[in-house]
This record gives sequence, C-alpha cells and structure tokens, in this order.
Amino acid sequence: MENAKMVEQQLPFVERDEPVDWRETDSLIGAAEQVGDVGEAKRIAASAVQAAREAESGDDGSMYRLPFCLESRANLFNRQGDFGAAKEDYLEAISCVEGQPDEGDTLGRLYGNLGFLLETIGEEDEAIGSYEVALDYLVQLKERQVMDEIRLANNLAFIFSARDDFDQAETLFLKALKVAHDKLGPTDPDTTGIFNNIGALYQKAGHFEQAREMHSMALEGRKDDGRSPSDVAQSHGNLAIVLAEEGDEQGAREHFESALKAFQRAGIDWLEDFEAVCENYLQLLHNVGDDVGEERVRQVLSKGI
Repeated sequence: MENAKMVEQQLPFVERDEPVDWRETDSLIGAAEQVGDVGEAKRIAASAVQAAREAESGDDGSMYRLPFCLESRANLFNRQGDFGAAKEDYLEAISCVEGQPDEGDTLGRLYGNLGFLLETIGEEDEAIGSYEVALDYLVQLKERQVMDEIRLANNLAFIFSARDDFDQAETLFLKALKVAHDKLGPTDPDTTGIFNNIGALYQKAGHFEQAREMHSMALEGRKDDGRSPSDVAQSHGNLAIVLAEEGDEQGAREHFESALKAFQRAGIDWLEDFEAVCENYLQLLHNVGDDVGEERVRQVLSKGI
C-alpha cells in the first residue's frame, strides 16, 4: 500500500513626504498587504531600498539599512511570486552582510530564505547549497535559532528524500529531531511532525519496523499535545498503512477506524485526507476479501465528513 500523503481599515501610513524610520519597512509593507494594496506595498519597499542606497553610514545603524530593506523587499517579492526579483534582492543583501562581524543569524536567515525560494522554483542543487550554508552559520551562534535549524534541516532532508538519497535524508531528519526533541520537547507539533517525516522516510525505504516506531511516537506525542485532531488522524492513517505492510491486518483496521473518526472530529477542511484514508482502508479490505467491510467503508466515504 502507498501513503496518500488572511476588515477593511485605514492604513497607518505617514505622509509620503515625511521621513520614515527604515526599521518600520516590514510593518508598513505588511499593513499594505493586509488590505490588499500590493502596489502600495511595492512602492514602500522600493522607496525604502532607494533611500537606503542614498544613506550614509552613521551611528544610527544605517550600515545595516540597505540589507534590511533589501530583505524586506525580497520577502515581499517572494510572497507575491516574483521569484527572480526576490532572488536578486536576497543575493544583494547577502553581499552587503557577508564579512560583517556578528551577523551569523542574519546570514543564516538570508541563506535559508534564499534556499526555500530556490527549492520552490526547482533549482534544487542551488537550494541545497544555500540551506547548507545557512545551517553552517546557525550552528555557530551562541544563541541557537532553534526553529530555523529545524526548518532548514527538515527542508534539506525532503530534497534528499525526493532524490532517493536515504542516508542524507535520514541524517538531516535525525539532526532536526534531536534539536526539536531537546529544545521543544517530545509533544511539540514540530517534534511530532519530524517523527512523522522520519516514519514516512523509513516506510518509503521499506524499513517498516522503524517506520512503525516513528509513527507511533508521532501519534503518542500528538495525542498528549491534544491541539490537532487532524494530526492525530494523520498519524493513525500512516500507522495503519505500515501495519498493513507488515501483515498486521487487525492493527491496521484499528488505526484506519481511529483515523476516520479523528478526521470526522477535525472537520470539513480535512475532507481530502479523510477520503485518502478511506481509499487506503478500502484497498486493505479488498485485498483480504472483506466484502461486507468494504461496502461499509464505501458508505462512510459517500457520506463524507
């Protein structure tokens, strides 16, 4: 079996001919985006970058002004799908900061954002390089950027998993898991999400015992956390598939049933996932020749959530 895997309001803008603190660039862009005025957001970003280029370094921290404004504009471009312009701004921001002391956190963030962009547009080799540089900067920080480390290692692992590079993917997933487990705890959604991802990797590789262990840990953590019925349902569904692969029909049935009930509690937003679990359950029932059970699940499927 295979696993089916933002009220209208006034903008708080100052008059255009009045000076604006460059540190407010992000909030001004965000305010414009929130009311759907992307053109105004782009004007604010362009003005901020232009003013930063014309500014002289001084005691007000303006040496960091241009990379800050470039990053703000790059993030806007990225959100709006203008990936080429975003890439140019990220690269220029990196060139402004690289070599400056105590900027590892900024460079880690910039390289990480660049890596995600490159992955999005399919430039995976370049994305891998950016992610790896980002991680190198982050692990050297005195104050660890836990969520960034987890996200970067997880994203890198997904690329290697898609390339069927099991060893690299496993190493990176386990690295992300160690940081998440140690810093966030075993029931944090990020930790249980990584347990789930590692389980999927092992399942893909045919290591069903290890997959079962990872999905079981994800399930227990998600149940203890209690915040997301849909995540609990996902873990039940994944565990059911692994058990079916192992030949544990009764265990698979129990987890399929639990998955369907959990998705029904989660609500209509999870209809597609609910249907996927039904289809996987139907496959099991068909394989074992349970016509009565198959008909019952088809009726459950037709009723939906």
